[in-house]
Amino acid sequence: MEILNPLLHSMVPDEIAALIRDAGQPRFRADQMRDWLYRQHALDWDRLTNIPATLRERLAAGHDISGLELVERQVSRDDGTRKFLFRLRDGNTVESVIIPMTEHPTFCISSQVGCAMACRFCATARGGLVRHLDAGEILEQVIRLRADLLNESLEGHGDRQFNIVFMGMGEPLDNWEQVRRTISILTGENGWGLSRRRVQISTSGPREGLEKLLAEPLGVGLTLSLGGSNDEERRKIMPVPGRTPLADAVRLAGQYGRAVGRRVTLAWVLIEGKTDLPEQAERIGALARSGPFKVNLIPMNPLDDGKDLPPAWERCLEFQNILTDSGVMAFVRASGGKDIAAACGQLRRRRQRLEKKDGAR
Repeated sequence: MEILNPLLHSMVPDEIAALIRDAGQPRFRADQMRDWLYRQHALDWDRLTNIPATLRERLAAGHDISGLELVERQVSRDDGTRKFLFRLRDGNTVESVIIPMTEHPTFCISSQVGCAMACRFCATARGGLVRHLDAGEILEQVIRLRADLLNESLEGHGDRQFNIVFMGMGEPLDNWEQVRRTISILTGENGWGLSRRRVQISTSGPREGLEKLLAEPLGVGLTLSLGGSNDEERRKIMPVPGRTPLADAVRLAGQYGRAVGRRVTLAWVLIEGKTDLPEQAERIGALARSGPFKVNLIPMNPLDDGKDLPPAWERCLEFQNILTDSGVMAFVRASGGKDIAAACGQLRRRRQRLEKKDGAR
């Protein structure tokens, strides 16, 4: 297996300073490098115009400044959602999405190649986990989506401001060290300087990951995907996260919300005949009233096997009404970009199937 150079974008400010110091360069060179990485978001060595060529060559010999290549970009005709498929240096692929929102766009980024959680409503889970992403591979998704947005704006969506949600491929809390490093670079004063209010982690709720997040609260938002309104339901819909009792996941998420002073989102995927029942809404309402929670209801984005479908819109609203009538903040979040397979893992899955088909010819 080829050994790849570490990515410069994976390095925190102190590591950049140490790298420049070890190269025998004056301290101000570290400031210049941090500016290129954290402010200018450089992905090409030639852009580093105020860095001496000898230093660039030395750095390039041991580090890569870019780790992603755009393979495919799609734009929804329905709502402007933009879907990206990137190839990594080892040939694996990951997806990212720009989601138009009312006040700002949201970048949905991946933290792993594939996912081990096996959630039945997720296309990513169908392929299993391949590997974790490095912090630089995660950050570069943000860099490339930001560049795309600046090149082609979304009118009426706050072009220069964006939110980031770890809701793409993978379980972010299973890749905690690299996700933590990514967030420290994004939100650090000597890094990108992005507000913690603009970053959200979406998790299926593995106990060990939630405990790590609680032990080192980063102040970012948290979304907990429930999957079931009790343990039996949860194990059927989310086999791996279902190993963590639902009560434990909700309790830890609530503790985190209180620790950082932010309301935690409980995400509920609505699947026709499976997760759209009134009694489930009542149980979710009880969970939501137990802590600083709100509920997002997400009609399932159908996969290519046609096994599970979203409920009728009226059914979604009936589910929401049960929650709101019980005093719970609940919102229906329609999935965007259905015409371009924008749900997590769908574009990668389709591409893999086409490549496999072509290879068999």
